[in-house]
Amino acid sequence: TIKKALDCCRDPKLYLAMNLSFACSARIGEILGCTWDDVFISDEDIANDNAHIVFHKQLQRASRNALEEIEKKNRILYEFPPVLKQETRTVLVLTKPKTDSSERKVWLPRTMAFILRDWKKSQDKMKECLGRDYYDYNLVITLENGRPCEKKVIEKAFDRLIKENDLPEVVFHSLRHSSATYKL
Repeated sequence: TIKKALDCCRDPKLYLAMNLSFACSARIGEILGCTWDDVFISDEDIANDNAHIVFHKQLQRASRNALEEIEKKNRILYEFPPVLKQETRTVLVLTKPKTDSSERKVWLPRTMAFILRDWKKSQDKMKECLGRDYYDYNLVITLENGRPCEKKVIEKAFDRLIKENDLPEVVFHSLRHSSATYKL
């Protein structure tokens, strides 16, 4: 079923997110919070079967009230500037995971390493095309202009993929569970 879903997927962000979720048993917040300095896919890493990714932060939207609690726990790594000029009730932040055990190093299959390399090349081309209009936060999965990609964007694309291709109705997080089952 996962192979069929990936074969049917035409959305590059969703394709990458699905592959990362399944290959790494990763949560959507971890995937969207991943930065390129967490990804190790050099020629040497791949040749030595040491390509890996380190998950130690997550992207989340938080209400301004909850933000104070998160700050008290010293979990906020970065607060993204708002897209709109007006005051909003929520903010997009990069945070440490809730528990220390969520911080982990995950080895990547070669195919996943090459998918990430191709993604990086296309992202670099977009940066070059947009120049100063590209917001470079060093995130792996972004919107076309470099801004963070929120989980609702991936979840909507995933739902659309399911409906358009007669796939079982599951949530994106199911890929993480399928990954664990497959690995067992």
